[in-house]
Amino acid sequence: MLRLAMDTALPTEINALREQVSALQAALAAARSEIGWLRQKLDALARRFFGVSSEALSPAQLQLLLQLPELTAAPVEPSPAPVVVEKRQPVRKARAPRLPEHLPVIEEVIEPEPVKQQPEQWRCIGQEVSEQLDYEPARFLRRRIIRKKYVHRTELDPVPVIAPLPERLLDRSLPAPGLLAHILVGKYCDHLPLYRQEQIYAQRHQVQIPRQTLARWVELAADWLKPIYEQIRTGVMAGGYVQVDETPIDYLEPGNGKTRQGYLWTGSRPNADVFFHWETSRATACLDNVISPTFTGTL
Repeated sequence: MLRLAMDTALPTEINALREQVSALQAALAAARSEIGWLRQKLDALARRFFGVSSEALSPAQLQLLLQLPELTAAPVEPSPAPVVVEKRQPVRKARAPRLPEHLPVIEEVIEPEPVKQQPEQWRCIGQEVSEQLDYEPARFLRRRIIRKKYVHRTELDPVPVIAPLPERLLDRSLPAPGLLAHILVGKYCDHLPLYRQEQIYAQRHQVQIPRQTLARWVELAADWLKPIYEQIRTGVMAGGYVQVDETPIDYLEPGNGKTRQGYLWTGSRPNADVFFHWETSRATACLDNVISPTFTGTL
């Protein structure tokens, strides 16, 4: 009886062992397949960064190798054959016009010398047009405002009449709005410090404007533009969603002897304007000066 029971249990154990062996073989094959892919990826990365230019792979080939195969399919040993990637023809962009259409046109008509001498003897039958791209450098000018005085012809005690002066940023101020705008654009858009602008004006235009004077004009223009700044800031805050961040910027402080680190706080809203606020710190208390006290929404 005991022998019969052992003979009956033996095939069951053998089948279980066979199933375990099959599962281990499948896992081993899958592991070998994955190891092969990983080796290919390492070789590709090594050739990408350390190989000569002739052996470097294209980004498309590297991207193809970095995609792991689906392990649910039957494991297949990786083939050493190189990966072939079809080359796509680059899409040609529409060629921009040689000369922008929005530029103003200055026409210069040149007549032949025989026509100049006897214009009545010639009849125009056509013309040839050629264009060049030209540039006129910035220039200084003296804007002279003349206000004439008048008196009435028939009044016994005439009182002179004169037109009022146009509004200025400051009484008796020398710079016109065009010059102030040019200085601000140069400083804040073109990143030209005031000392460089001083040198440019003196060397190219023979106009002497000390840097201290330029600094006072910039301060004057900043005060003049403050209402526009507040309008932009109010518009950004009105949306109920504001993104705020601070960027470290080194700055000079008189008497310190070296640069210090300040922060330019930025407030923006997607598809809207952006405003900036300067602080010498990035502490949380700075947000009280950046964010309006009446703001309600997401920050």
